[in-house]
Amino acid sequence: MMGHTSETELDRIFGVQKEAFLKDSMPTLGTRMDRLKRVEAAMVKNRVGFQKTLTEDFGAHSPYVTDLFETGGVIGRSRYIQTQLAEWMKPSPRGLNPAAHGSSTAQVIRQPKGVIGNMAPWNFPIECAMVMVNDMLAAGNRVIVKASSQTQATSALLQEVIAAEFDESELSVVYGESGSFAEYFCTMPWNHLTYTGGGGIAKGVLKLAANNLTQVTLELGGKNPTVFSREGVSEHLVERFLYNRVFKGGQVCTSPDYAMVPADKMDEWVRIAKSTWSAMYPTYVGHPDATGTINRRHYDRLMGYLDEARAAGCEVISLNGEAPNSETLQIPMYIVLDPDEDLEVMKEEMFGPITAVRPYKTLDEAIDFINRRDRPLAAYFVARERDQIEKFQSSVISGGIGINVFGLQGAEPALPFGGTGASGMGCHSGFEGFLTYTHNKSVFECADDSVLMASLKGPYGEITKAVADSIFATE
Repeated sequence: MMGHTSETELDRIFGVQKEAFLKDSMPTLGTRMDRLKRVEAAMVKNRVGFQKTLTEDFGAHSPYVTDLFETGGVIGRSRYIQTQLAEWMKPSPRGLNPAAHGSSTAQVIRQPKGVIGNMAPWNFPIECAMVMVNDMLAAGNRVIVKASSQTQATSALLQEVIAAEFDESELSVVYGESGSFAEYFCTMPWNHLTYTGGGGIAKGVLKLAANNLTQVTLELGGKNPTVFSREGVSEHLVERFLYNRVFKGGQVCTSPDYAMVPADKMDEWVRIAKSTWSAMYPTYVGHPDATGTINRRHYDRLMGYLDEARAAGCEVISLNGEAPNSETLQIPMYIVLDPDEDLEVMKEEMFGPITAVRPYKTLDEAIDFINRRDRPLAAYFVARERDQIEKFQSSVISGGIGINVFGLQGAEPALPFGGTGASGMGCHSGFEGFLTYTHNKSVFECADDSVLMASLKGPYGEITKAVADSIFATE
């Protein structure tokens, strides 16, 4: 039955998947490839439908954003994995010391974990629901996705199209009416649980999952910094920062959250920002590219941050002079100049088109500022100076790094994607994502000529002594 899922129904689906996994705990390459192709097909067949539901859920949502980064992201991940999966599934032989083990052999087998739960957020209700499902299915698992209840239209369609392509024993989409359903989802005896969302809720997820000793992957967010070098303050690169900053209304976990600019370049940066933004979008609010804020609560939160900054004496600039629209919940691009660290625009992840811009004197100072704060999911450096680029990427502690690019380090299927510290634990995507949802099982096959095994035979004698002495021998 489509629609809101009861706890009883969730239990039933989980039981079906568990039994199915026990009957086929090592799906063939062909089976896994078929499942990946069906994920791809579900996105392709429902391209227009998902464009419509995302517009309904967000109020305003460009179909190009849907194509490129919602359904398109899922398709891209599926296709990439299909080119790699045969190699990833191969056992990994490990060398043994023949003096100790003779002709014994050892290998690591990539074994599926079992039944996996995936808790998707509202900001990317298709991509975050399904993109890592590709990793999970590729690894041979069964999967239940908990779609977001805040994007009702999209979640309902996702449930419908997955049910059309998959038997519930392979992959199922559920969503509930209240927060209690999400809590119950966390208490299930998953073989792995992945949560994407805020850090506060993540702590509760970990506590609930701990009762079953469930392995957990957390994809969180944080205050993602962007540092501009002196050469990075150019029309081309400032423009690149701005259009990435407002992508999907800034409601992206990898979005550049605040900027740091050389102190003597601040005026130039602001001038460039105003001119390039006005050239791109003489009118942004009401433009089809302007994604709406997900709901009134988040809209009011963002407006409150601006009010607080103004009250603290900060200069708050709408880059093309526009005001926000409280009906469509669209917000123009705002910058807040040199706010104190204790203001909300510097403490909280924005998840909206508002950027704090702070001056710095030296690159060391900027790096130190970043590293003394909670570790972000992403850190960005806008620069041309090779020595500074190498210093930044090796010194900054973050989930990932983007050099003159924003977010693509998290969208490229060949790269692992995940946070560190407050921005998450574990990863998905790439070969590393495949390994996340795989149990790496060691297999040791002992041969009769194993000296080490012979040394363990009781009663201990000369062979045992010789092996023991060899361990402590020095050249």
